[in-house]
Formats: sequence, C-alpha cells, structure tokens
Amino acid sequence: MEIIQPSPESAADQVRALGALARAATNSTAAPQMAFLAAAQTRIFRTELDLDAVDSIEAAVLAGHELDSKEARQLIRFMVVMCIADGPPSAQQMQLLESYADALGVDEPAVGVIAHLAKGRELLFKLSFARRSHVRIYFRNTRRLLGGVLPTVKAILRFDGVLGEDREMANRFRALAALPGETLGNQFFHHCRNAELPFSGEQGGFPLGALYHDFTHVLAGYDTTPEGEIKASAFQAGFTQDPNDFFTALFGLIIHTTGINLTPFPIPVEPGRLGQGDLASDMLHALERGAQMKVDLSGDWDFWEDLELPIDRVREKLGVVPMEASV
Repeated sequence: MEIIQPSPESAADQVRALGALARAATNSTAAPQMAFLAAAQTRIFRTELDLDAVDSIEAAVLAGHELDSKEARQLIRFMVVMCIADGPPSAQQMQLLESYADALGVDEPAVGVIAHLAKGRELLFKLSFARRSHVRIYFRNTRRLLGGVLPTVKAILRFDGVLGEDREMANRFRALAALPGETLGNQFFHHCRNAELPFSGEQGGFPLGALYHDFTHVLAGYDTTPEGEIKASAFQAGFTQDPNDFFTALFGLIIHTTGINLTPFPIPVEPGRLGQGDLASDMLHALERGAQMKVDLSGDWDFWEDLELPIDRVREKLGVVPMEASV
C-alpha cells in the first residue's frame, strides 16, 4: 500500500475535508476524531493548521485540485478512517464522504461497506467486509503451503477445534524453542507461547497461510494488545500488494476503535480507542513502516527459510525499518 505525500497546494484543503468529517460525527470533534486529524496533519499532510478553527470545504472545491487517482484514493481512505474513529459513521458523515468520493471520481469499496454500518445493517457489513478482507489471502496461502484444498480444509477444521492435532506440524514449531535466542524462529516461538497462541498443527492454531500476521508482530515489534493489533494491522496493510490492502488496516480499527468484533473469538471492544495517547500517530507510522518493506509477507514469502537466521538479518532482508525511524 503506497503512501503518497500530498502536494503543498492541496494538503491544507485535504485537511479541511477531514475536519468536516470530524465535525459530522455523532460525537462531533471528540478525542478520536481530533487525534486522527492531528496525526494525519503531522505525519501525512505536513501542514500546521489550527485544527480547532479549520473551516469546511465543498466537494467541488476539493475536486478543483485535480488530484491524481492514487492521491485521491488515499484521501478517501483516510476519510473512511475518520468516519469509523469513534463507532459507526453517522448519516451526515456518509453523505459528506460519498459527495467527496463522487467529486474526486474515486470508487473505493470501503465507502460502500461502512455505509452498511451507518444504516445499522451489521450483518450485511460483516458479509461485505469478509469478501474483501485479508482472510481471502489466508486461505490462498494455506492452500499453496499445504498443497491443496483438502489439507486446507483440515487446517481450518483444526483451527475450529473439530480435528485433533497434526503432531508432525506442531512439533516443527515446538522445535523452534531450541534455536538460538536471537533467531526469528526462537522469537516467534516465544511470541506465540507468551500470547497463548496455539501453533499451526495444534488444536486452535492458525493455518499456515495466516502466520505472516504473527510474524508481522515479531518482525515489526508490535505486541498483541488492542493497540498493538491496530498497529500490526496497519503495518500489514502497508506491505500488502493487493487491491483490497486497505481492508487489512480497517480490520484492526473496526474491532478496536469502531467496536465491532470481526473475529470468531470473544474480544473486549472499546469504541474510540484511537483517541487514546499517541495511538493515531503510531498507527500511521506503522502504515508508513509497512509501506517501506521490500517484500510482501502475504505473497510468496517462505518463512521456513528465515527461521534459523538472526532476526535483525531477516529484518534487513525484508526491509523492516527500525521502530524509531520516520519517513
């Protein structure tokens, strides 16, 4: 997912449009909206506007900047984040968002998907979201790594607790504990055990094709708290080369700041979490870090080849920039 630096000529008006969406929220200009607006101004738009006094902008005026298609799409995506920063979007937010998308000529699927939330159609929202989410990639990768549909079905049934353990597979992951502490494999082992995550092959363990998400946590340095999941999802969206890459970032946000659980597990949700501390800025930083990756971990990356290498060497190989580095 490419991150585009807006031109100075349009940046201020893009911030004005985001500000208009913040004010249109049910809890107008509450902490989550203002935190995201401030983070976007600092990390993406590089403007210095007084966000409490910024005025709105008409869709036609914004379209007058004639943004290229990638920059316009990026702006609409940031608008989607603004709309879900503190729970489901309001009807007024959706009206504004759709007018901006129409004026800019952007056909972003996420706009239609979150519109279901604005109308209280949660089931339709979940079905529409699932069609575009990274779960598709999990299934595709598992089929590739296991060599067919039947092993994939078995892995899913094992994840659901229907099938018993695949001892051979589980033992491959348990053996990672014997690797030197600085290796990717050893750190992955302890990440899973500390987070009480079953290994692939164990009952309840994620299928192989989904493991790049947990490797993301290990490589990028994000924990498994709700805040860490938001940042890991953003990082993952950054390196994902898929037309629906944005839905990966939305996954963490929908659960942990919009307040709707998209997983099969019981998870405590807290609407508006994006407004806490520096989380909004950290999320955008994670997105930027992910976008700088040399390799799409959700593609053909074979993690087995890197497990015995020192984790710092793997980070260098894949292009994981240090946490403190900024764009």
